[in-house]
Amino acid sequence: MPRYRQQKSEARWRWWAAALAVAASVRLACLGQTTNVAVTPVADAFVRSLVPGDNYGAAGALSVSGSAAVNGSGQKNGLFDSLVRFPMAELAASLNGVFGSNSWMVTSAVLSATEVATPNNPMFNRGVGLFEIRWIASDNWVEGTGTPNAPTADGVAYQDLASLLSLRADVSLGRFTNSGVSGPASFSLALAGALVSNIVAGADVNLYLTAANGPVGFTFNSRNYAVVSSWPSLGITAVARPAPRIRSIERLGGNQVAIRFNTDSNWTYVVQGLDGLGLAVTQGWSNLFTVPATPFDHQAVFVDAMANQPRFYRLAIRQAGGE
Repeated sequence: MPRYRQQKSEARWRWWAAALAVAASVRLACLGQTTNVAVTPVADAFVRSLVPGDNYGAAGALSVSGSAAVNGSGQKNGLFDSLVRFPMAELAASLNGVFGSNSWMVTSAVLSATEVATPNNPMFNRGVGLFEIRWIASDNWVEGTGTPNAPTADGVAYQDLASLLSLRADVSLGRFTNSGVSGPASFSLALAGALVSNIVAGADVNLYLTAANGPVGFTFNSRNYAVVSSWPSLGITAVARPAPRIRSIERLGGNQVAIRFNTDSNWTYVVQGLDGLGLAVTQGWSNLFTVPATPFDHQAVFVDAMANQPRFYRLAIRQAGGE
């Protein structure tokens, strides 16, 4: 949500300019601080189209496979999809402790995995191709205890996907290509509003990985793999939210006023105005000037014509990507 700082001009512009100059010298000490946190899953499982009722929640691997992928013997084993659940409660509490409650923003989310290019089990397909990662709204799936050699019916299965997935609620976080080489892989996720909201609120993040073309056969270690460092992880980078401040309001010749402020990278800044205070301060604001998000900090100035009545100004900000 945007954060605001209300300022005033017209008859009292000199007093406000002086007050704002003092306020601008006070900055949050952690404004430039960056914190990185990685979270491992609390549940994960893959599902198969050829055996739609089987669960593989205790397998040591996850897999995403398209219709054209084959195993090491050239056999097609059907479609594979995977589900992964990441807990965000401790991460959100930790970042609230570092930056203050609701005083931080997410700047990146990266899914890391360890690819297994040549799986030993002939169940798994191989191949390089496209797959999609989606944030899904449903949390209503159970990991289960099935393995490739001993599938069960006590957890999520391919036949459950129709009830779990939603075209309206779920959000794509991007399409990616596996390398086809064993080793670490990272995928930078789009900062969709639903994903960011989950992270900030400390709610579980559920990801669904599915094939985006036929050749993909991407297998990677799960949370049941023996080596913890090879588990999937969701890496979150967070920084302190900037505090929007109008640096000065200066009266110019020709009945004009200049509103000056500093911008922080990757935020959109909007100068808003209100003619006359009225009864409802929170209503009636209009957008006067917008500075789009850029990768760099800079200084901005907006020149406005003096109104015939007191005009109030405030500075609104929002994160690039819509948070």
